[in-house]
Amino acid sequence: MVSKAGSILTLIGGILTLVFAIVILFVGLVVLGLDSVSDKIGRGVPLDFLTLILFSVFVFLLIGGILKIYASRLMLNKKTALKGGIIAIIFGVIISDILSLIGGIIAIVQGNK
Repeated sequence: MVSKAGSILTLIGGILTLVFAIVILFVGLVVLGLDSVSDKIGRGVPLDFLTLILFSVFVFLLIGGILKIYASRLMLNKKTALKGGIIAIIFGVIISDILSLIGGIIAIVQGNK
């Protein structure tokens, strides 16, 4: 059975994850800009490590958001609804996204009917 409610919840979770990834990227670019300004002034703490961490979080969230959107598309097909629910649950747990987690649970429950 097609899981439209699960798909919508997972899609919203994926879009919110992508928005959060863009915010993290923006913060990383600001930190990188502050680092270059502090080097010109000659004081301040080097922020290269923080920028690397923020960029890593950005890439992780970007991949997770794209895979959650892919999972929501899988839930719209009868044959792949269960697979989409499992992907949504895995990435909902890893990224701590309650919407994708609930959407995946709904897809698994409706996929077994």
